[in-house]
Amino acid sequence: MKKTLMIIGSIIFYLIGLTILSFYLYLELAPKVSMDEIDRIILLFLLAFFCYLGTFLLSKFFKNNKPMQIYLYGIFILYIITLIKLTLFDSDYGRVGINIFDWSKENLEVYLRNNNLIPFKTIIEYIARQDRIAIINLLGNIIAFAPMGFFLPLLFKKQNKLKVFIFTNIMIILTIELLQFLSLSGSFDIDDFLLNILGALITYGLFRIRKIKSILNKIFLIEKNN
Repeated sequence: MKKTLMIIGSIIFYLIGLTILSFYLYLELAPKVSMDEIDRIILLFLLAFFCYLGTFLLSKFFKNNKPMQIYLYGIFILYIITLIKLTLFDSDYGRVGINIFDWSKENLEVYLRNNNLIPFKTIIEYIARQDRIAIINLLGNIIAFAPMGFFLPLLFKKQNKLKVFIFTNIMIILTIELLQFLSLSGSFDIDDFLLNILGALITYGLFRIRKIKSILNKIFLIEKNN
């Protein structure tokens, strides 16, 4: 009876997650509908939460953590897709993806003029402004890469080494910056780079705290030898 309830519960939670995913995709693809960052975060959180509940019951049913491992990889891939969407294809910020055919001398001059290579210049300007846009940009750049500090060490053993973790994040950020450069959908700001790294390191450090790591191990059914 208990196992039957686990399966039924798991199916119900997955169906709720599938419904949320369908609604999310509809909002993303509908031409006359737009979502801001908060809407995306709420929907993706609900999707991850209900899929987690379904996966937790499924892992308990099979008495192993393989379903949870698959779930974590799936959520990581979803996070990467969302990150790419926000940095390269977010129309609210004039980003339309990779398009090397829009290159011109004027576009290049605009791009170079908008770059910032002076550390803390933009951060100080945002702090001085203290408006909604400044707060969103500061916190947004920190939060955007914060999940890296959770997913990378958890899914890839080598990422538990701080040097490897930092190097990986630097390469990911530089790749995104290069793609933005090619698509003319953004400009390089050293402060954005620093805030991205800071966000990743904050979560990396938090999940190294023994009590927090122990709680995460129980939540995600992580075996101690992993």
